[in-house]
Amino acid sequence: MSALVPPSGLQAWRGFLRAHAAVISAIEHELESQGLVPLIWYDVLVAISSAPGRRIRMSGLADELVLTRSGATRLVDKVEAARLVQREIAREDGRGAVATLTPAGREALRKAWPVYARGINQLFLSHLTVREVDIFIRAFDHVRHAAAVSGP
Repeated sequence: MSALVPPSGLQAWRGFLRAHAAVISAIEHELESQGLVPLIWYDVLVAISSAPGRRIRMSGLADELVLTRSGATRLVDKVEAARLVQREIAREDGRGAVATLTPAGREALRKAWPVYARGINQLFLSHLTVREVDIFIRAFDHVRHAAAVSGP
């Protein structure tokens, strides 16, 4: 295995995966313990809220969440059943569906953000220097760009 990936590269990759899993798990636990939306639902709400006009096509939502279109549809089914989002026919061309936030969805987003922000600050940023944060930003931008150029 080490012939394909240098040991330090494998250590960095595993460290990234473990750190990500630990931080996400802790934030998910905190959201749940406070009776707030699950983190993946929060991601749906943020993606919709951040979209132009606060409306997003299901395909765009799938891309934003790094899910298949069917995976995004199943997820939105659950969030819609909780009445946090609604789907409408796309006004632009009458084809496909767009997701929008309901007032309850906007409220859920507002309530969850302080818990999520606290988790980001306490579990991630407080353990890094400003320089390390800058390095992460540049490094992850390089990796994301290279992956996008090389395709799926």
